[in-house]
Amino acid sequence: MARTPAAIRRTELVEAAIKVALDEGLDAATVRRIAVEAGVSLGTVHYCFGSKRALLEAVVESVSQPQLEVDLTDVDPGDYAGLIRAAFHAYWNEAGGNRDRQRLIYELVNHLVRQEDPGPELAQMIFRRAFGTVAGFIESQLQAAQLAFPTEVLSRMIVAVTDGVALAWIADGDDTAALEVLDRYADLFGGIIADAEAAQ
Repeated sequence: MARTPAAIRRTELVEAAIKVALDEGLDAATVRRIAVEAGVSLGTVHYCFGSKRALLEAVVESVSQPQLEVDLTDVDPGDYAGLIRAAFHAYWNEAGGNRDRQRLIYELVNHLVRQEDPGPELAQMIFRRAFGTVAGFIESQLQAAQLAFPTEVLSRMIVAVTDGVALAWIADGDDTAALEVLDRYADLFGGIIADAEAAQ
C-alpha cells in the first residue's frame, strides 16, 4: 500500500482537529482524539507536526483571515463607501458567511487566551492576520485618501464590525440583515474618509 504523502496527511489531521473541535469542543481536541478521528496512530501525528503547538498553529493558519479577492470593476476609485462595501461583500462571500469557520474562530480565541504558552500568542495571531488583511486592502485601495484615522486603527475598527456582524449572524443566520449592516458601515466609513478629504 502506498504511503500517504506527509503534506496530505497534515491536511487530513488539521481537518480532523477542526471536526473534533466543532463537534465536541476544543477541550476534546487532544492529540489522541485527533489521531482517532483521522484514523492514524499517535506516532503519525507527532511525525507530521512534532508538537501540539505545531498542530494548533496549522489549525489557526487554516481558519485565519483569507486574502480578499475584491471585485472593484464597477467601483469608482474615489467612491470610498463603494470600495469598502465591495470589500465587506467579498469578506462575507469568502469567510463571514461560513458558520463553521466563524464558530471555530470564536471558540479558538476563547480557548487559547485561557491557556498557557502558546495559547495567547496563537489567539493574537488570528487577529494579526485579520488586521493585516484589512490593512493591505486599505493601503492598496485607499492610499490616496486622507484617512481620518491611522491605518492600524481603521483596520481594527473594520475587523470589530465584521466580527460583531458575524457573531450575530451565527445566532440568527440572517444574511440580508448582516449585509445591510455591513453596507451601512461602509457608508459611515466612506463618509468619514470623504469628510477628512474635504477638510484638507
